[in-house]
Amino acid sequence: MKCKYCNADVSVAEKICPSCNHPVNEENPETIAKKKKSRWLAIGIAAIAIIFIVTTIGMIMNSNAATTSAVNSAVNQSSSAPSGKTLGITYTLLHDRFNDNVNVKKQDILMKNVTNGDFSYNLDKSIMMTGSVDPGSKEVSKIQVIAKPTNRDESIKMLTAIGVIVESLYPSDANHMRDMVLGEMGFKQGGDIRNANNSSVHDNNKFHFAAVPEVGYVFTVTHKDAAE
Repeated sequence: MKCKYCNADVSVAEKICPSCNHPVNEENPETIAKKKKSRWLAIGIAAIAIIFIVTTIGMIMNSNAATTSAVNSAVNQSSSAPSGKTLGITYTLLHDRFNDNVNVKKQDILMKNVTNGDFSYNLDKSIMMTGSVDPGSKEVSKIQVIAKPTNRDESIKMLTAIGVIVESLYPSDANHMRDMVLGEMGFKQGGDIRNANNSSVHDNNKFHFAAVPEVGYVFTVTHKDAAE
């Protein structure tokens, strides 16, 4: 092999170069300097990567905060009491029918217990449920699902929540009414819900489904004569 200092031929067994007397296995100053430079370069790249990750997470958190603010704003703007008109079902009965559905249990999007007045809570991290309960009759005067699905599973949860609400309002004809209302809302073959703004009325209930910028998808059920 060659000596790193004088390039003389050195036997593998020798530890000292017979020509320049330098240790054969000792790295020369130039090699040491290069290694130090590479080490600091690696540390610098790692530091930049960490800063990028932290900044990205911060941007995502800020984006989520903005989304939450937009959702809350939409809820506040659309939660006015609908002039005493109700959906003809108590919150307790709607809650029990909804939560008893096998698909709701499977998706773990159970409704919570509420008493009177306006309510708002999360069915899932991507789904908010809001509405109003008439303090006199205890009946639901408005029910609303606000969803911002980011993947297939969250989209299925949104569709399940909407479908089961319709089923709960029409238990004697659940499957037919669910399929009909979902189709009218845009959930059908060849349909595109990304720009949806659809309404329909059945009996005394008005259904509306819309894609709202910065909020997501909003499904609302009110009495057909309720004040807008």
